Amino acid sequence: MSDLLGLPFVLIFAGIMLVMRIPIGVVLMLAGALGFSLIRGPSITLETIGGRLFSVGSGYELSAIPLFLLMGHVASNGGVTKDIYTAARAWLGHLKGSVVLATTVAAVGFAACSGSTTSSTAVFGRVAIPEMLRLKVNRKLAAGCVATVGTLAGMIPPSINLIVFGIIARESVPKLLIAGVIPGLLTAAAFVLMIYIRVSRNPALAPTLPRATRNERIQSLKGVWSFLALGGLVIGGIYAGIFTPTEAGALGASGAFIIAAMRRKLSVGSIKDVFLETAQTTSVIFIVLVGALIFSAYLAMSGGSSAISEFILGLDLPLLAIVSIYIVLLLVLGCFVDPISMMFLTVPIFVPPLVELGAHPIWLGILVAKTLEIGMITPPVGLNAFVLKSVVPSFSLREIFSGIWWFLQVEVITLILILFIPALATWLPSFAFGE
Repeated sequence: MSDLLGLPFVLIFAGIMLVMRIPIGVVLMLAGALGFSLIRGPSITLETIGGRLFSVGSGYELSAIPLFLLMGHVASNGGVTKDIYTAARAWLGHLKGSVVLATTVAAVGFAACSGSTTSSTAVFGRVAIPEMLRLKVNRKLAAGCVATVGTLAGMIPPSINLIVFGIIARESVPKLLIAGVIPGLLTAAAFVLMIYIRVSRNPALAPTLPRATRNERIQSLKGVWSFLALGGLVIGGIYAGIFTPTEAGALGASGAFIIAAMRRKLSVGSIKDVFLETAQTTSVIFIVLVGALIFSAYLAMSGGSSAISEFILGLDLPLLAIVSIYIVLLLVLGCFVDPISMMFLTVPIFVPPLVELGAHPIWLGILVAKTLEIGMITPPVGLNAFVLKSVVPSFSLREIFSGIWWFLQVEVITLILILFIPALATWLPSFAFGE
């Protein structure tokens, strides 16, 4: 019990650093180091930090993260986003919802070539928003669409969020990635339905475009087949058990480079940019990961994790109610904390006791990923809204969040469906891996 006495002091110390706007990875590392020092002394603390740094830097599974990020950045710089958007517009532009529907469908295609929500939002902000505004699409609808459909990359494989969850929770990353397919497509279909209904009731929201000719449709596919085939190969290889996620990431990144080079979309400057962007994003994730591992180890050593687990296991509530409480907690935290940090903070504490109570770990992973999507578009943080604002400064945050509202309702509805129908998350991986 004496080890628990220092926990409030450590938490207050962490809270003060957060108020000072110190990065969450540094906060977790320093708070965990302080807690370790109080229990084991400075020398053991330094050894622990060094060991965690080495384990993260040498982890085989972790190498999938920079590889999939690299694949997405190369695909983006290779012009795949514009090509997918052009093809989707050619095939869907004559429907009610026109370019808004095209953006949603294109986001699904790009999600299969990327794993980063913010990257997806940024590239569609550059590609789709100017075209939407030129065609007189309602500004709020345009902003809400681009800010929200980028979150599909957080669910559809190769999702970085699901990879990180698998590493933290020590669950099968291939199963998690495959499990994200049905919920991701379900979310996209719900977006399409909502957009179609809204535009049908108010056609002024998104003017319908002239129907593209058959030749124009066929020509539009030439620019996207290679990258979509690559994304399909990566996902299919994981599904069939041919590749591990790390091998699939290596194949995807290499293939993306080859395709972009064949299309003459690579230059010395663009290659430098994609590696720099990948290194920056990977560094942020890994720093948070190291900090979270140190802080989690301190919680385990102090008895804090055990106390929380015992409390959860002792609740006289149905499993669904306890899982719902965890989701509500994530939704609240999502208003203030970025998704990756939120996973590192909560998954090691809450997921093990929930699994012990009978919750399917893959189902929990999809619920967490879906909740992280919602956190990306809810104020006051709403990271995707700020990413879109930085890409398109002419939009106000009020316009963006107002446009997000309709999409947010769809996200919540699909979250509830996954909560009450676990098979949406568990059926495909059980079918693929024979469980």
